[in-house]
Amino acid sequence: MPAQSCRSYPSRRRFLQFSAATVSTLALANCQRAGRDASEVSAGGAKPTATNVDQPLYLYTWADYADDEVFKRFTEATGIALEVQTYESNELMLTKMQTGGGQQFSILYPSDYMVQQMIELGLLTPLDQARLPGLADLRQPWQSPAYDPNNTHSVSLSWGTTGLIYDTTKLSPGPMDWDYLWEQQSRLAGKFTLLDDMRETLGATLSSLGYSYNATDPA
Repeated sequence: MPAQSCRSYPSRRRFLQFSAATVSTLALANCQRAGRDASEVSAGGAKPTATNVDQPLYLYTWADYADDEVFKRFTEATGIALEVQTYESNELMLTKMQTGGGQQFSILYPSDYMVQQMIELGLLTPLDQARLPGLADLRQPWQSPAYDPNNTHSVSLSWGTTGLIYDTTKLSPGPMDWDYLWEQQSRLAGKFTLLDDMRETLGATLSSLGYSYNATDPA
């Protein structure tokens, strides 16, 4: 059974997805879809039951987070079809969840801070950890992260850092810190793109002013 995909590829996201990565997690949505709750997710090589195979697994993720070939191999190994939709920002994803979109999806890929918000809003289903033996193999920082103690609702998928990519034939010398964006406004006008994400833009500004990326003091 081939994997089914509803993915779209916005032009900016294709370039920016790997040049401005943030900590991300894999979390189960609080779906009420029949036959698709967390207790039915197969793990550890277990064969899916008839109930598993009857319905697709509905994924809501960032564009370019996984290759269609991976989805195809998953379906070949489990017999479970995939329906994949993508979003452009954590905030857009959250808005859709709050307006009833949670009924549509089985698995989400929110960033760390968004996992915490969604837990507080009651949008995520606790994981059946008995079916997730791989949790023991997570590196220490992600075995019980601050945003989701004991991995109750999520499992870390990937992590990274944020930086700037530039053409050395156009910019020489290139940027050495975030101040460069403000100091070179005239040179960069109309020639610069940034991930359309609240934490990325505010984070760069906070860093340039000498504050922590995670500052919470309104002042």
